[in-house]
Amino acid sequence: MKVAKMTNVHSTPLHLRALAPYVVATALACMWASSHAQTQPQAAPLNGNAERMNTAQSSGLMVMQSAPQQPVSLEEYLRLVVRNQPGLAADRLQLNLAKADSKTAAAFPNPSAHYVQKRGEKEWGIEQPLPIFGQRGMRMENARKGEVSAVENVNVAVASTLSDAAHAFNGLLVAQQRLAVWQGAQDELGKAGRIVKGQIDAGTRSRYDGARLNLQQAQMSMQVSKAQAELKDAASRVAATAALPQWSARAAGSLQADSSSMRPGYQTLWDQAQMRLPTLRAAQAELDQAQQKIKLEEREALPTPTIGVARIRDRYDGSYNQIGVNIEVPLFDRHQGAIERAKVEAEQAELRRDAALLAAQSELQRALEQLQIRRSAVIDYEKQGLAQIAPLHQMAQDAYKLGQGTILELIDALGSINEHRLEHLELVKEMLDAEWEVRLSSGNLPDTAP
Repeated sequence: MKVAKMTNVHSTPLHLRALAPYVVATALACMWASSHAQTQPQAAPLNGNAERMNTAQSSGLMVMQSAPQQPVSLEEYLRLVVRNQPGLAADRLQLNLAKADSKTAAAFPNPSAHYVQKRGEKEWGIEQPLPIFGQRGMRMENARKGEVSAVENVNVAVASTLSDAAHAFNGLLVAQQRLAVWQGAQDELGKAGRIVKGQIDAGTRSRYDGARLNLQQAQMSMQVSKAQAELKDAASRVAATAALPQWSARAAGSLQADSSSMRPGYQTLWDQAQMRLPTLRAAQAELDQAQQKIKLEEREALPTPTIGVARIRDRYDGSYNQIGVNIEVPLFDRHQGAIERAKVEAEQAELRRDAALLAAQSELQRALEQLQIRRSAVIDYEKQGLAQIAPLHQMAQDAYKLGQGTILELIDALGSINEHRLEHLELVKEMLDAEWEVRLSSGNLPDTAP
């Protein structure tokens, strides 16, 4: 149901009456400009990596970084991934979509014009809706919170991609060292071969020892080739994650266990994680937007009046202006459905926020426990296992030279030394992954700004 009030104006001079529609239209335009200037919201604040990357890639065009020639550290590699990943570039465009929604929300309703001609009468006029109950401001605020939510969701995507990249980087770092271990074992076997050859030439050993050692050297060459293939595969995964498929990636980093005495405890890390974790920030941003949408729908329930100005030229009454107001009466539909839907969506967002909070607490606790176990395993193995390698190697060579050991015992000793070094590398790989999981679950992500 609509109610309209119309007023005829006859007493205005002719030249003023002719200009009346244009005067009203100009006034409406000025009113719109003033309202737009006062209520235009500030751009949504960006944070984290998305803020720094948005300026360079707001147009959606990727700025690819060339493959480095030297080995890269973990931070340098993650920076490459964030800069080059097409998937992340697509995710960052969500922010541009949110900004487009903000422009739509800030737009003032368009006026409408009409012209009617019938026998003895002509009418032309203009109508302008006026959201005088703050609907436009609420739409703009809701869109601004949508921008914040888009930024946080981009940060979630960045964190997920960085996690996969960090595990791939650790795999490459360990694969490089694994190849070095096999090559070192091959060198040690070559040195043992010279000792065996000298013993055979001296007549103290049989040719069986030489044949057995040659067989072991062939097997060692096969293991070195397998380690080289694994290294190539790990490097290819690292290069693919960085969107540089032709890159011969090389990793630089430490394989030593750091001291745990300086690492913050659970409570300190959790206090930091609540402010930094992308998943928690995204869940909170979605909750804020859902709560704002309730206010928006309640405000949208209020009617928007329309002011109209018309110029009528009648054969009998002459020319005159007509001003009217048209407003909807919310008698049957009071926007109840949309308001209830917004409230349910806010409840869902709050539950999802609480679920993300509990999951983040559990993940941080688990990551800290795993890191403590993995680091202790590496340190204990280095003290009790690796410390015995050098004496064992020397005793095996001395025993063979003095005729107290056989070729099989020498080969077995060298193989055992190599196995211990490889087992140590596996423990180191697990420790490096556990260290990254602690950084990820506490929100302590590296700076990946270009």
